[in-house]
Amino acid sequence: MACFNEELNLPRYPRELFPALDALDVSWEVVLVDDGSTDGTAAAADALAAARADVRAVRLPRRRGLGGALRAGFSEARGEWIAALDADLSFRPEALRGLLDAARASHADLVGGSPFLHAGDLAAVPWTRRLPSLLLNAFYRGLFDLRLTAYTPMFRLYRAEKLRSLALKSEGFEISAEIAALAARARWTTAEVPVALGARTAGVSKLRRGRELARHLKLIARLLAS
Repeated sequence: MACFNEELNLPRYPRELFPALDALDVSWEVVLVDDGSTDGTAAAADALAAARADVRAVRLPRRRGLGGALRAGFSEARGEWIAALDADLSFRPEALRGLLDAARASHADLVGGSPFLHAGDLAAVPWTRRLPSLLLNAFYRGLFDLRLTAYTPMFRLYRAEKLRSLALKSEGFEISAEIAALAARARWTTAEVPVALGARTAGVSKLRRGRELARHLKLIARLLAS
């Protein structure tokens, strides 16, 4: 979990995240990557790690962006499977059960939680954010693989050895699309399950649409050129 200025969300984890993980009946760890936060995120992450042996806090000395923080977390994770979750829990942790069940059933290397499979799963997202997301994901599908509906959402489960085989370079929100495009190119076994995307209830979104669109365009150009 990449965390930048998320001090208001981390206190939610003992009542909302950890019980959902316990319910999976598998061994787990949470890696909290503090991406150079300027608020109390680092202290909150350290407190969670001190209270539980299955929580680790990783502090980056400077801000590296969502992509850089996730890549740091991927390298730190020790499990057979790696799940990427939004720090604000806008995708509910209980939905991890569906990802894990799909991975077991399909022997997939990547299982995505997609808010595009069922009508209404984007109902909590305002149209100013929903429409650009729908268009961008449709564009990625046309370029790379129609089997995946969700290229930009982060909420996924990966086979760790496969994920670490990728030469990821993204620094921002586009990292999820980079992973999906490279997975499609490498012909990974993939699956998706419908998952609702909720609204952020605490803290401030770090998404800046203009900046991230520019990063997506650069990513697409780099992928098509390679």
